[in-house]
Amino acid sequence: MDMKAQTKWSWLIAAYLFLAGVGGGAYITGAVADFLGSDWAGVSTIGVLLGFPCVLVGCMFLIADLGKPVNFWRAAMRPNTSWIARGTIIITVFMILGAVHTGLKIWSPVQSAGAVDSHRTVAAFGILFALGTVVYTGILLGASRPIAFWSTATLPLLFLVSALSTGTMAVILVATVAGEPIELISALARADAVLIVLEILVLGFYLQATHRVPESRASARLVLTGSVAPLFWAGVVVFGLFVPLAMEVLSAAALEGGGAVAATAVASVTGIIGGLFLRQVVLAGGIHAPLRVGRFEYALSNT
Repeated sequence: MDMKAQTKWSWLIAAYLFLAGVGGGAYITGAVADFLGSDWAGVSTIGVLLGFPCVLVGCMFLIADLGKPVNFWRAAMRPNTSWIARGTIIITVFMILGAVHTGLKIWSPVQSAGAVDSHRTVAAFGILFALGTVVYTGILLGASRPIAFWSTATLPLLFLVSALSTGTMAVILVATVAGEPIELISALARADAVLIVLEILVLGFYLQATHRVPESRASARLVLTGSVAPLFWAGVVVFGLFVPLAMEVLSAAALEGGGAVAATAVASVTGIIGGLFLRQVVLAGGIHAPLRVGRFEYALSNT
């Protein structure tokens, strides 16, 4: 039977997955910087201030995709049986913590031991729920649709690594514009290069694991050689992974001063856009499992 890719979840969901990942990753970067000393105060503030707004805007895209957006509050019902409900609670708690941390950064800057403790306490809980937020973006797909390409433990890991990388890139980009010390920007770029290498490995494992069932193999063919292949190879692999990796390695190994800053900025822009492309590729590659009744198969509707 001819298996067709799903078309119900499109760019609105891709935008939600992307912004939730960038926001969660940026917040984690900023919150970790809270523990690195006063030299990292500017980086910490940038990361924390990016986190809450990005996730909030991402949730607006998700609500807009609902058939009846006014009923979005029902998503938190039955957390004991529904991953959607659990995820809604995790994201809500993260946004509350992110808003509190943002308020501390703006109205209660670190000037005393007590202020340091309060920032770090919120940061510790915020990191926990930020991790839950970015991992949930991968769990959401597998929990919501009977699509083998999404129903794998590797997808949440892929989205986690991608979120940490794109979040770090977002912090690098803003820190560059804000004039943060080049030493800190270079340190973030080196950390991000490691994350990109890890993301390449996880992406390879994710695609390799698609041999399990016919519909996931069909998804892999669609992504690697089918209609989604140009976006995957050009947008994700080249533009989103290898270009930023090459620029960050070049910056660390050969460039200094303005050249290094420019290279990391280019790497951040391309990598962030590549993170959006990755979510769109995963969505576009999803193929429904056909219903099997006896010896007969019935394709599920895309709507």
